[in-house]
Amino acid sequence: MSDRRVERKLYSFDSVVDRGFDDVEEEGGTRRVHWTIVKRTTADQMSRKPISAVYVLQREDNDTEFPNLGAARSAVNKTIVHPEKLTRSKEEY
Repeated sequence: MSDRRVERKLYSFDSVVDRGFDDVEEEGGTRRVHWTIVKRTTADQMSRKPISAVYVLQREDNDTEFPNLGAARSAVNKTIVHPEKLTRSKEEY
């Protein structure tokens, strides 16, 4: 048997997770700044298994990486209320 290591071939792909905008006040009025949160996944080309993922906030030609979606959303002051917290319990009816 040979001790040859097989080089892993990786590829990455982006998936849009969230998008929105902020209205920024300026001297001449209000300017709308659009933002997008993209999940950037790196995967093995042979097995197709994901190896890593980061969330990238794209805003005004700036890309900022975050380790998780919650951190990226908090950077744009967006919080998600989970549906189970919105649903009343049976006792409340």
